[in-house]
Amino acid sequence: MDDKPHEQYEMHFLAAQLSKNGYTVCAPLLPGHGTEPEELIDPSWYDWFAHVKETLFELRKNVCKIFIVGQSMGAALALHLAAHYEVNGVITLAPGLFFKKKRVRFIKLLIPFKRFYYKSSGSDIKANVQTLAYDKIPLRAIQQMLRFFNHLKNDLPDVYSPTLIIYSAQDHVVDSRSATTIYEQISAKDKRILKLENSYHVITLDLEKDKVFREIENFIRYHEG
Repeated sequence: MDDKPHEQYEMHFLAAQLSKNGYTVCAPLLPGHGTEPEELIDPSWYDWFAHVKETLFELRKNVCKIFIVGQSMGAALALHLAAHYEVNGVITLAPGLFFKKKRVRFIKLLIPFKRFYYKSSGSDIKANVQTLAYDKIPLRAIQQMLRFFNHLKNDLPDVYSPTLIIYSAQDHVVDSRSATTIYEQISAKDKRILKLENSYHVITLDLEKDKVFREIENFIRYHEG
């Protein structure tokens, strides 16, 4: 038996599950992602948002109801999109808004001296799985992410679409305040928050992924009618 973790795309299984059940699925690759770490140096958070906005407009040409699903920074982008454009629902997984304080302090110390932040292998997932992700991230990209999170805080009251928030109590990348603050600050009357107990940050690949997928499908089915 091979005990080596197999590498997977973070949203692959969720996209495949939704597609299998008859949903039209689009998983855009953000500028600077999926190539080389150096490609992530130049894009700003405006570029990332412009890309998902363009994807939304393209989808509107072919489908009448749209649910946005995002994980980590993708969840923040989903909320920002819902704050500015009408969608049928927003699903945020391990949403980013606040990093763990120790991590932020460490990154800020590195910025004047280093170009890259080196990630520890496999540390974002409790299950025996690794993501197809960069092993290092340009510190400028992390700065852009932090600026985006600060910007998003002011937009949360403009989110009125039904919203599902799923996060993990053991997430050591983003602070649990991210999920609770989002829940408290958005204006959606139909909103639900779910805490996982046995996952780390990448909950779409972790030990409770089946529960995550089930909750997402139930949410979509309820609101698509």
